[in-house]
Amino acid sequence: MKKILLVTFLLLQIEIYAQNNLKWNIGIEFSIDNISIDNGDNNAYLITEGNINGYGVDFDNNNFSLGLITQYFINKKLSISSGLLYSNKDFTGTFNCATCGSTPFPTYSPETIKQRFLVIPASIDYTFLLGSLKPILKVGLKNNVEINNDLKEISKGYFLEAFFGALVNYEFLEYWNIGVGYNYQITLTELYKTDEFNLKTNNFYIQINYKLK
Repeated sequence: MKKILLVTFLLLQIEIYAQNNLKWNIGIEFSIDNISIDNGDNNAYLITEGNINGYGVDFDNNNFSLGLITQYFINKKLSISSGLLYSNKDFTGTFNCATCGSTPFPTYSPETIKQRFLVIPASIDYTFLLGSLKPILKVGLKNNVEINNDLKEISKGYFLEAFFGALVNYEFLEYWNIGVGYNYQITLTELYKTDEFNLKTNNFYIQINYKLK
């Protein structure tokens, strides 16, 4: 009983402290993701079988991310952001097979390879100026957890990205702000077991946030 009362007391103290001292933003984010692949000598090619068979890769689909974001203010200029996003990283792939059939390199039609992820970002944000219009510098990581992949049998199911970029926020009401930003993203770990599938992403996004006090 004493332990329960102690835990309850501590939770009440934390809640009171949070109400008096912590400031949060919560909102939604939508981005257009311009993705490219860098495989070194095998640029724009993904090996899926042996050491030669695979897909010619073209990220010509409408790649995007959408989800919820949160921001915790350490002080007026420094904050930490996170969230949960649904990300479409589909690509058009044309299969090439040097070992299929009697004819070398038979012809295959382009097809859409679906790659869908839950993305958990974490960043440190620094605001240069205070006021209604705020330029913000961001640097952080994105955890990509696979939820659907047409090439699942060779996928690791997870990869990690690093990103840096800038955001401009505008406060248009007392508790609301809207932001437009850009991130440059690079992979730190590989997605596929058979190849170095290194993605580079130009991420253009818009946010709408509500300030909690």
